[in-house]
Amino acid sequence: MTPLSPTFESLAADPATPVTGDASPIIGLLANDLPARTVGGCIRAGALLVEMDGVRETLTISDGHGGGRLLLVPALNLCMPELDGQTPDVSLHAVEYGFDTVGLVFTGAACRVDVTLERIGDCLAISSSTLVDQDCELTRLSVLPNKTALNLYDVVNFRNRHYTPNTWPELLLGGRGCETDTYSRDWQFAPHPSMMMLRKEELTLCIGALDLPTSYGLYFSAVDFHVAHCYLDYGGVGHGQKLRAGSVFRSPRICLFLDRDKTPLETAGRYTGMMVDQGLIPNPAGKVRHSWHREPLYCSWMDQGYASGFVSEDELGLQQLEGSNPTVEACTEELIRRAMQSIEEQRLPFRTILIDDGWQISRGQWEVQTSRFPDLRSLVDDIHARGMKAIIWWNWAEVFDDAQVDPAFLAGDAWRNIHGRRMLDYSNPGTQNEYLAPLFHKLLSSDEGCYDLDGIKTDFLADKVHADQPLYDASWRGEENYCYRLFKLFYTMMQQHKPDGCHIGCAGHPYLAELIDINRTYDVATSNYREHLNRAFMLQSLTPGCPVAFDLHNYMEKFEEYFNAAREHGMSVEVGNILGMKQDRFTPWTPADDAFYDVIRRGIS
Repeated sequence: MTPLSPTFESLAADPATPVTGDASPIIGLLANDLPARTVGGCIRAGALLVEMDGVRETLTISDGHGGGRLLLVPALNLCMPELDGQTPDVSLHAVEYGFDTVGLVFTGAACRVDVTLERIGDCLAISSSTLVDQDCELTRLSVLPNKTALNLYDVVNFRNRHYTPNTWPELLLGGRGCETDTYSRDWQFAPHPSMMMLRKEELTLCIGALDLPTSYGLYFSAVDFHVAHCYLDYGGVGHGQKLRAGSVFRSPRICLFLDRDKTPLETAGRYTGMMVDQGLIPNPAGKVRHSWHREPLYCSWMDQGYASGFVSEDELGLQQLEGSNPTVEACTEELIRRAMQSIEEQRLPFRTILIDDGWQISRGQWEVQTSRFPDLRSLVDDIHARGMKAIIWWNWAEVFDDAQVDPAFLAGDAWRNIHGRRMLDYSNPGTQNEYLAPLFHKLLSSDEGCYDLDGIKTDFLADKVHADQPLYDASWRGEENYCYRLFKLFYTMMQQHKPDGCHIGCAGHPYLAELIDINRTYDVATSNYREHLNRAFMLQSLTPGCPVAFDLHNYMEKFEEYFNAAREHGMSVEVGNILGMKQDRFTPWTPADDAFYDVIRRGIS
């Protein structure tokens, strides 16, 4: 991105003598001169006006166009670390004014913290560097000081839920306030970016990490229009990010920018677009998107429910409590062949078959369950012979108890996540080279003895990456960071075997946009197709350039509206049942009929 000319103003020792200009040099330095601290300053970043009071050590962030105050920050200790569970005892030592920047130097007995306020284009970026004097753990990074006054009304945090088309809950700043976070425990999308928005009528103040954090979510709480906490979580006492004496921790840059008369989706799009402009994520225009990735596909999951007569729990967290269930066990070669026959006989325009959960022995033991798929390669060859593609369901995250996995590939000897599951440690080169690489060769290669599949669907991702998880390589720490590294690893492996291979994901995250070929809207438990539509809009704004597909629509009710909405907005669909159908959630499964097939043909013709 071409840097924009700065609009920077600073008041030197005499506050009545402003120094302004588009090419200001370093114009002020205050060091070891606490009695004379009369320096104040102002940065204009787009519509934001940031004013610093060096005497009171406070900061005010305002609407530079309308003049209204937004944040009244009671101290200058922005992006301040918490070490071993304690906020370090530091004091302001120096204020440094430079071209487009203000630097704040805090010193104390155990550390030195350098805070930088920098104009990047039309946003303000705040970051810090912490030099520690002794071994310690980073447990939190406080983005805004507690008791920051919020002259705004509510918070937008993209935390989707079942049974509603709204992609964020109502979170109010006044009265008892609210508490929310971006750690992905909601069983919809994972990981979430560390970003939230504060709103006031036509104004939206976006606060989000530009650089990929090594943290476990952005946590925010407000009471009576004041910040109770606003921090990035690095693991808490005992599980924090280890810092060695003499080392420097550099925080991600936290951007703040102000939008006027924009929807949260538009503001999110500006946030992710900023990352593209800064070269932090690839330009989506440079990504090769293969045409077959945008076509409607058939997924076997709902027909597995029809074949078994079993109705899975709505919530994914409840679905995964058992190692198996009748819907999983109904995933068979016979069912897939019946579906292929229906596609041909009914002239349904599907060219991709997605074999869902149940083809494997167990999660974590990704070997074909031969009692259900006696010859998977022959099945895939038949799919290819019909001019179709074959994708397989895969869950990288957890290992079920009955799965036989080499303990050397697991995270810790006996460690289990909050769901009681063992986890693979993909940061371990042994896991990468001796477990994952052979698995992807087996699944995707056309070599003899391999299955020649065309892609993978990832699923069940929420809150799978934890701070207490033992890692071979500590540089993989952080939910967003871990997912990005893992996605890049397996995506690269997939493309080595299938250059046009397809990864069907379910994550609204800018850093993952290049690593997902179809972003699905995830399970909708009712016939409310608007859940799909609004989730799709959210995914488009957070994962730039990544095609979105409406996930399975479970019922005949509102089936045509589901197809119409997808077509109107240029999105594809994943149809989960062509053998059986349900009118609504209270009717039993019945065999699919001609009227049902007519709706599908019209919907995706």
